[in-house]
Amino acid sequence: MKKKLAILLLCACMLTACGSKSPIKTGNEPIEHAVYTDDQVSLADYTGLKAEKKNYIVTEQEVETRIHEALQEFAEYKSVTRPSVSGDYVQTNFKASIDGSVVFEENQYDVVLGGEEFGKQLDEKLTGVSVGDQLSFQLDYGDDFTDVEWAGKTVDFEIEVIDIQEELMPEATDDFIAANTSYADYDEFVSAVRESITDSYAAESREELQEELLGQVIDASSIIQYTAKDYDAAKEKVNNAYLSYLDLFGLEDLDDVYEFLDMTDEDVEEEIQSALYRTLIVNAIIKNEDLSLSDEDYEEGVLYYMDQNEFESREEFMETFGEEEVRTQILEDKALNFLVEHAQITEIETEHEPD
Repeated sequence: MKKKLAILLLCACMLTACGSKSPIKTGNEPIEHAVYTDDQVSLADYTGLKAEKKNYIVTEQEVETRIHEALQEFAEYKSVTRPSVSGDYVQTNFKASIDGSVVFEENQYDVVLGGEEFGKQLDEKLTGVSVGDQLSFQLDYGDDFTDVEWAGKTVDFEIEVIDIQEELMPEATDDFIAANTSYADYDEFVSAVRESITDSYAAESREELQEELLGQVIDASSIIQYTAKDYDAAKEKVNNAYLSYLDLFGLEDLDDVYEFLDMTDEDVEEEIQSALYRTLIVNAIIKNEDLSLSDEDYEEGVLYYMDQNEFESREEFMETFGEEEVRTQILEDKALNFLVEHAQITEIETEHEPD
């Protein structure tokens, strides 16, 4: 949920100049029994929709993982002479190649065993190794591997082990927690961690539900036509959503990003159309329900997004996003909440799948 504003709001909202004022017709016809129709949209009934809401179970393992992450800044690391085990930091001179071309190379690179940064198989290869070991091996990566450049490929590795360090975590006593955190004791700290996970899961569950319901409305409705301005805004939204990949992967422009992600022109166009249709349907719901923002709605929305995006300064938040864009996002949230409030929801308990 934290990233929602950045993707749907910050990364969009700059409209390019329109080359033509003539509407772009889709060839679609108005639907029967539409609840709202204008020259752009024939809107299907959006009340009484059926969907499942996932109530994610907060497991003790997840709480322990978050506690470990929170306390890692206080950890110490000690070189060991024994073979590596899960949890160790294996420092390496690391090179990975695909079809003879180097795709990753770095000296003194730490691989955290169990972190599965390069997949479970590689962590297994580096478990039980010792300082001075030199390894050369191949791994086959599935099509669903997170790094699209490696997905479905055979990767050749050349790895030299130069150090093995074990992580020494501090003992989380009441005194340690009181001295190093804003909590009075360990129990209060654990409760806060659990509450944070619960809140993030609830927000994620609600967003998933909103998108499921909105998807049903989009699928049942008909987009008749749109303007070049609408299209340009959707294109800008999609393009800017991928800008973070430039610095993340050291790429130069968006064409490089799309090539890196194996996205064809058709894939990009599909995302643009999806963003365009989404905006038109949401706006139609807002118009049909005559939704608007009260001062209270706006203030609650600002505070919510400041918290979600970790802004302490309201001035900095508004300078980053702009009042018009913030109002647009909060009003969209109101439309999505309307869908949830008027839907038939079945709640199910389930464990949260890891990212």
